[in-house]
Amino acid sequence: MTTPRAGSVERATRAELRKLRFSVQSDAAAALAVSLARHIDSTRGAVAAAAAAAQLRLIVADLRAAAASRPARSRIDDIRGDELAARRAAG
Repeated sequence: MTTPRAGSVERATRAELRKLRFSVQSDAAAALAVSLARHIDSTRGAVAAAAAAAQLRLIVADLRAAAASRPARSRIDDIRGDELAARRAAG
């Protein structure tokens, strides 16, 4: 099954989520943000796109606030997270 190429809003949203260190696989708000971004990229109706954009703005603002209140991660935290993800993927 082929997935459609990501549009500009989805690419920008995913870049923002990476910068904020949120994963669409482990954070529902991040997954919703990507879903809304995909909807904005693919919708033909201006009203639907505007409504999705308003929701996306709110979610990203909430994620930015949450990221600002988190303690800073160290490189060792990143390595441990990568190791955990690899173990989970291996079964």
